[in-house]
Amino acid sequence: GYGALLLGARFRAGIEVMLDVLGFAPALRRASLVITGEGSLDEQTLHGKAPAGVAAAARAAGKEVVAVCGRLALAPEVLGQAGIRRAYALTQLEPDVSRCIADAGPILERVAERIARDFLR
Repeated sequence: GYGALLLGARFRAGIEVMLDVLGFAPALRRASLVITGEGSLDEQTLHGKAPAGVAAAARAAGKEVVAVCGRLALAPEVLGQAGIRRAYALTQLEPDVSRCIADAGPILERVAERIARDFLR
């Protein structure tokens, strides 16, 4: 990597590279709501993980962001500061983590229904 810097390369955050590779900017222009997710939304999320990068890019474009997670360990005001309007945790619907893992599909469907009801009227 250092040799590439000598040739004019520059450092970029991993999330920036991934968003470029995935074509996030053109998709974002067409989006009315951005949904991001992670197994556990916690303090680590705020320090360079994908949901924080997605939220920052969406916020810069004036788009609302919600997050879906298995476990939520951040207060609503902290989520708001990160650009995430609301988080939906599977454990809010099914407190037993092992059941959340075993039945993730049906629980995610219920979360999707809530998001649609809350944001896509």
